[in-house]
Amino acid sequence: MIATSRARTRSPTWRLYAPASALLLWACLWLNVNTGFWNIQAPHSLDEWQLLGRAILPFAVLPVAGLMILNRRKLNLPSLSPSQLLMIYGLLAAIAAVVSPQTAWSLYWSLTFLATIAVARTFATARAPVASARQMLQVTWVVMFKDDLNELSRSSGVARWAAVPGLVSIVRAYHTRRPALIAFFLTAAFAAFFIVYRMQSRGAIFGMAAALLFALFASSRLRRYVLPFLIFAFIVLAFLESPALLSSRVSGYLRRGQSEAEFRSMTGRTRLYQNGLAAFWDAPLLGRGQWADRLVSGGHVHNSYLEALLNAGILGGIPYVASWIAGWVLFFRLQKKRHPLQPKARLALLEAGTVMMFFTIRSFPETTTASFAVDLLVMAAVYVYLEVLTISMSRRSFQQSAQVPLRAGAPKSRYRQQIAGRSGLAVGGRRE
Repeated sequence: MIATSRARTRSPTWRLYAPASALLLWACLWLNVNTGFWNIQAPHSLDEWQLLGRAILPFAVLPVAGLMILNRRKLNLPSLSPSQLLMIYGLLAAIAAVVSPQTAWSLYWSLTFLATIAVARTFATARAPVASARQMLQVTWVVMFKDDLNELSRSSGVARWAAVPGLVSIVRAYHTRRPALIAFFLTAAFAAFFIVYRMQSRGAIFGMAAALLFALFASSRLRRYVLPFLIFAFIVLAFLESPALLSSRVSGYLRRGQSEAEFRSMTGRTRLYQNGLAAFWDAPLLGRGQWADRLVSGGHVHNSYLEALLNAGILGGIPYVASWIAGWVLFFRLQKKRHPLQPKARLALLEAGTVMMFFTIRSFPETTTASFAVDLLVMAAVYVYLEVLTISMSRRSFQQSAQVPLRAGAPKSRYRQQIAGRSGLAVGGRRE
């Protein structure tokens, strides 16, 4: 009888916490990747029909997401949160589209940008917002891995997005005790990092290295197992290769056969930066709308902050820069108080911070979250998870969750699990 009672009260290993409607809208945004305003035209083939269908998805996604947020419940998210700051930036860029050389083009990308933030925030409307936002992260990791296999990342290439599932895999490999899962995650991480190495994407390489170091120092488990291995690996390299030869090989790998002038210009980026700055001073206050770099500066500027200034001017650039700062403030606050969290919530927090470090480094040589792209989808999920976890950790939110009346006949243990699931805290606040 005791065993039967325990079996009945045991929670399932996996459960759908996120609203099905939110997951459907999230999938629609991922389907919109690799399409654009140019696909909205009379189709003449089956391929053009599917491109048209994917291209018009944001026109339905944004109003539906807005209705979901308004009809379900009030969003309990921090004020001036990263996603809210990105929404302000996106709205200002949408207003600036009025003076864009291609107003319809700019408005379309403003629509997709705002739809991404709105849909990500709908995951916070679930009854268990922490678990819901965590599932959004999990779905995002899986989709990123699928995109790598299908080579869907047109703007940055397979290598740059292989790093994200690789980083998540390495973190998970050292936070599980199941040998089969350890082998699976290590194999996936090795495959992903090998792709990055072979493609020689310098932005992804430096971002991945910084993210791995970040995860190493942020996780006690990684420090325990990985740090001795790294020290041993460096010792072996020192015996096998002389420092001069090793330095020469690393330099040759990073140069990718480029001349000294090409390497110093960051593959032509310095010229694009000059053109971008000149275009910024033509409309410094409000910018020229989304994708202004392509329309007014003659090319992709390859810098998130310069693109934000071109898209929304100084007025929009301020909340954009603040979104990065707010994201890191939330992470370090949560990391400092992470011990009462459930193990799944702590693991997702480390994954979110590791991925955010990767994109923070990449925000300088590439455009990250300044316009709609895969990186915006990833970072929107990261930001919303940090936001709902911050609210769940607040004393007021936990007290409100504890005031839920206990149903007649329900075991106290189940009641405590119900509170923990809503708040993201471990049962009884104990460390696990």
